[in-house]
Amino acid sequence: MSLWAFRFLLFYICILFVQPQNRFLFLYPLHIADLSIIAAVGLHIIACMQEKRPLIRFGPATVTAILLIVFGLISQYTGALQVGTEWNSYIDRLMKAAFVCILVEAMSDSVQRIWAVQGTMMLATLWWIKAGVRLAAAGATYYDDRIMGPTVSIVENPNGFAFMMCVMIPIYLYFFQRSERLWLRAVFLAMTLASVYIVLETGSRTGLIILVVIALFLVPKYGAERKVTLLVGAAAIFVILSLVSPGNIRRLQTIPKSIRAALLGQVAAPGQLDRDELSAQERRLKMRDTWALIKEYPLLGVGVNPDNDLLARHYAYAAGQVHCEILMAGRQMGLIGMGIYLSFLVTMFMRGRRVQRHTSAWWPEVGDLGWTFKMQAVTIAVGGFFSPLPWNPVTLILAASASALWPAVSVEAYTLPKIPGVAIVV
Repeated sequence: MSLWAFRFLLFYICILFVQPQNRFLFLYPLHIADLSIIAAVGLHIIACMQEKRPLIRFGPATVTAILLIVFGLISQYTGALQVGTEWNSYIDRLMKAAFVCILVEAMSDSVQRIWAVQGTMMLATLWWIKAGVRLAAAGATYYDDRIMGPTVSIVENPNGFAFMMCVMIPIYLYFFQRSERLWLRAVFLAMTLASVYIVLETGSRTGLIILVVIALFLVPKYGAERKVTLLVGAAAIFVILSLVSPGNIRRLQTIPKSIRAALLGQVAAPGQLDRDELSAQERRLKMRDTWALIKEYPLLGVGVNPDNDLLARHYAYAAGQVHCEILMAGRQMGLIGMGIYLSFLVTMFMRGRRVQRHTSAWWPEVGDLGWTFKMQAVTIAVGGFFSPLPWNPVTLILAASASALWPAVSVEAYTLPKIPGVAIVV
């Protein structure tokens, strides 16, 4: 029962990433996502009753997810600027992401299952890679040659597409590093390079910044043992840059100017700015006004889905989506929401770091997995600073997996053969 419950959970994660029911409409009335998660929960309950073990495991991610549910509901019904208490897309996304987070940690009781979660995410995002390459090749662009991304997945726009592809790159690199067969390494390297190409073709300045951050961590990690691969990758990226459309290159070249304007606090009249400059300035103003709003309502924020007219009366640019996850969390639930958001990232980073430090010598496959979680935490922290959706299910699934990894390693360490001269710390 436990195995089948976990299989249905993996199937739900795959549906969450790809959302085939929105592309193949005959699947929509079948409620495949609802049925898969109901089956996963039902079989999990039966398995726990048979094996006499707890339904949930109170790791850091699960505790944080429970706090998210509690304070999300409080904010939904008592937020200072929350006019309507009807169910909305914000609270719906929050509840589903928290629920899946709890289930992932509850069922990931072995390293193999955590590998399976990462592997499912990797396979599901093949659809994203296919969509991105196809859109770029077909010239199906948004504006200035920007590709939108697969329209029926959880990706919403070019920036979101670039962000999510960057989150997946450490997974592709992990499977590349640990694959023993040459053809598999070639496949995962191709997936990584295709992701880089897609990120650049979105024209996302956020995506380019994340790629630079990934490179800063990647070279020290694999530089010594993968010199040839790094040289091949560098040459491939040089070729990729020559293939990126001129409109996207021009947009990416505006990054220094945008950073300089942000540091100097420059605000220009809309008529003096082009579309990209105006977008960057509006982001800065939204962040400024949202932070001011949080300071006015610091404890519980103003509501999960506050009234935009009331927001505009307080701070004009705080209405609508704010492209900064931690500030959106603060707007919804105040400093408590910001703390919950940071807790997921800290869990991912610290658990990954702990596993990497204590297993790299005697279980390198798991040590590299710990490094992968660390890298994903950094990627989400950087990309999330420019993204509007704090309770992204991808983030919470990864946090739950990282939270479950150390207990799983601690249990399985006792069954592994001891390596002379190597201390196994659990």
